[in-house]
Amino acid sequence: LTMLKLLDVTKRLEHKCHKFADSKKCPNELKSYYFKELPSASSLLKDLEIISLDFETTGINPKEDYILSMGGISIVKGVIDFQTSFHYYVNNSKYIKKDSAVINQITPEQLQQGKDPKVAIKDLLDKISGKVVLVHCQFIETNFIKQALNLKQRDPLPFIVLDTMNIERKLTEHTSGKQDLRLSAIRQKRGLPEYDAHNALVDSLATAEVFLSQLKDVYGNKPKYLSQVYKRSH
Repeated sequence: LTMLKLLDVTKRLEHKCHKFADSKKCPNELKSYYFKELPSASSLLKDLEIISLDFETTGINPKEDYILSMGGISIVKGVIDFQTSFHYYVNNSKYIKKDSAVINQITPEQLQQGKDPKVAIKDLLDKISGKVVLVHCQFIETNFIKQALNLKQRDPLPFIVLDTMNIERKLTEHTSGKQDLRLSAIRQKRGLPEYDAHNALVDSLATAEVFLSQLKDVYGNKPKYLSQVYKRSH
């Protein structure tokens, strides 16, 4: 029964997406995204495109804060494909805060040259709907996407999420002492190079590298199935 539940996880999400698309709650312009077929839970990871995604924002509260930039890069056939990388600013310059500007070095001038927020979120959905999306701390990206689309907390999103923070938490849950689950701390622990943080594209690359390192730790050279990694992410 447990295996059936695991194998069924993407089909259950697909069913929720279709149900949502058929309801009055789903805006017409989003329906096509929600009708996209999702990968099967029994898929091998090497057969899937996994899009590592990161946002820079004015803060961590989706109800009060705004997306400033989006960056991403794909893992294709188990390898990071630099040709798939993307990065753009989102023109939320009127919401920029001094604190966030100090942290992520994004200026109002850069944002004014950026994409309109509605265009940015639509372009992002064009890239990620129906796909597997990789993030570090899914609370941030998933909830900011929902806020940008005016969706409610319980509404589904039309893609599968894997989370390196949750994977690391489960890998270290029996370790004594409090675990530092920040992306930079995990990279340091794993001997990965230090990057300048707070750039959405760089952080998406950093997340992708951590993910591949985690897979090696857990599965070695064995086949890696979406169902197994999804379970570790949730």
